[in-house]
Amino acid sequence: MLRRGFASMKQASTTTLFMSCGTLYFRQKGVYEPIGGSESVGQYTISIEADEKESPSRRYAIVVYEEDEEVLRQYIGNGLTLAYSSVSVHWPASIDGVMQYIAFLFADDEPKVKAAQQLEKFVLLYNRCTYALLTETSVDSTISDDEEYNFLSNIAISRLPEDTYEEPMYELDVSHECANPTGRGNVCYAESRRFNRALVMRKERNKIEFQAHAIGADGFEEKAPEKFKLNNISTCDSALLDDTEKKMLLLSVDEKRLHEVDMEYGKVVQDYELPVSVRSVTHSAHVAGPQPVYTCLADNVAFNFDLRMDPRNNVVMEAGKTLLDYKLSIKKPFTCHATSAAGHLVIGDTAGAIRLYTGPPGSRRPDGKYNPKSAKTLLETKVPIISVDVTADGKYVLAVCSKYLLLMRTVYMDDDSTTKNGFLSRMGKKKPTPLRLQPTPQQLDAIGGIDDLNFTSGGFDRFEEGCETCITACSHEYVFTWSFEAAKRAVEDGRACVGETALVKREVLAVSAAVPDKVMYMTDRDIRIAPLRRQERVEKGTKEYRYV
Repeated sequence: MLRRGFASMKQASTTTLFMSCGTLYFRQKGVYEPIGGSESVGQYTISIEADEKESPSRRYAIVVYEEDEEVLRQYIGNGLTLAYSSVSVHWPASIDGVMQYIAFLFADDEPKVKAAQQLEKFVLLYNRCTYALLTETSVDSTISDDEEYNFLSNIAISRLPEDTYEEPMYELDVSHECANPTGRGNVCYAESRRFNRALVMRKERNKIEFQAHAIGADGFEEKAPEKFKLNNISTCDSALLDDTEKKMLLLSVDEKRLHEVDMEYGKVVQDYELPVSVRSVTHSAHVAGPQPVYTCLADNVAFNFDLRMDPRNNVVMEAGKTLLDYKLSIKKPFTCHATSAAGHLVIGDTAGAIRLYTGPPGSRRPDGKYNPKSAKTLLETKVPIISVDVTADGKYVLAVCSKYLLLMRTVYMDDDSTTKNGFLSRMGKKKPTPLRLQPTPQQLDAIGGIDDLNFTSGGFDRFEEGCETCITACSHEYVFTWSFEAAKRAVEDGRACVGETALVKREVLAVSAAVPDKVMYMTDRDIRIAPLRRQERVEKGTKEYRYV
């Protein structure tokens, strides 16, 4: 254990969080053992040290002193979380190269009011540090009553419940993983539940190859996949099945085209030229339906595209209007979008803004009116959004960032005590705090640390009847899963939500869960399926913690 005196301290700005009598513990095999032996009750000072000249990962540190000696230093970064109870504060720290959970327990004779005040100060300053890291600003510049600060400041902390509880978890069983080779060059895939097929689009020189891999009860069937080449399509970026699952819509970003493919005949039956360069396309009402309407996303505008209309002009908008009327003047382009079953639209961008719309601007609503140009709600996350998703009922939005996922409620309580939704009304300062989903410190340690974490895909499952049960994501060779039920409970209770991590030994390009009890994921050269096992996890409450 590193111990050094004040004289050897690095010159930096130091803020004392509290000076208190108590015991410093580390957790080992579920039991908290005192650091320094049984006679470890002492006078401790816990501070946060800031050095603005350091790199972001080493800019802030929690430093613990016993008397005048430093006994512990842990840098605060995107991978550090703080948990607290009424009498203790907990955080992960690297001790002798091993990630351990540290706890500071106030002495029994410490006044409860004083302990609560010290904890409140600790949490407040910790929040300001993590927000400064997130926004690349200084701690001193954060304003506690700022709307954006209040929205994000609590994402790196959680409250420890007193009582032991059970919660569901979903674990990817890679020991029963099944993989089918495709050849190099996979671009995208879709999953047909009706015909039990994994449909893979693979780039082969200047054409796209379509592959249909049959899925049986125990994984992929042994027979060779059905294949055909789309010689007139040179690029492909995404694929969507229609409601019959006999036709597929392919997006070619570079060609500014949508291609409708009849999979029974193995050919393109219709090409649609897009009015602007489009980044992504999705179903206009969450999943495929009888109406072939799709929502397209460009750099600064979203619009609905109806395949039943004249192929020369399929954009749905108010009479007399053009897309120019709906384009936003923004500094950073849109990156991703998703729709709810009601057609509500969520858009993410490279600046970290998440916009909630009643629907694509200019598109027609069921009441005959048209959706406005402006978003109802703006959620600022301060980090680029890689991907977004929304539940079928529109009550939760998931934002995928490079180092974590954010689960956000769109439902809130207004001043008049009525329940409202951010897609239909402006949330303002009523925005609920997001839940940060991230590997645990031990899981991060196993994958190489926070610097090696880079989420590239993630979302809710698409089980039938819109009853989402899990959240999946991928980073390099790892697939991550969280129970949606457990995540919702964590949002309500202010506690952490623990997910599962699975190593699949090949870089994963995309992951999804559309078939009950299975997760599908694609690599550059194969398509894979693994069972998803639901189990119950028991988490001890603070009443059950053993301090020895």
